[in-house]
Amino acid sequence: MMIAFGIQLSIDSGKNGVVTFEAKTDELAKHYIRDFGAIQVFAKQSGGPIMLMIADNAALSLFNIYLS
Repeated sequence: MMIAFGIQLSIDSGKNGVVTFEAKTDELAKHYIRDFGAIQVFAKQSGGPIMLMIADNAALSLFNIYLS
């Protein structure tokens, strides 16, 4: 739901629903990729966060599931 609200804010500000965020763990990153269609946008640095992006059809799908 929180990601869907981020998508809504992105749409409202003219960014076409694109959101980027950090996954705290490898397991969460895998969950976002598998279940929400996220893609990794930066290579993970040693011990650093995993940066992900949700855009296009994945963003629209989440928006429709949670906010329409």
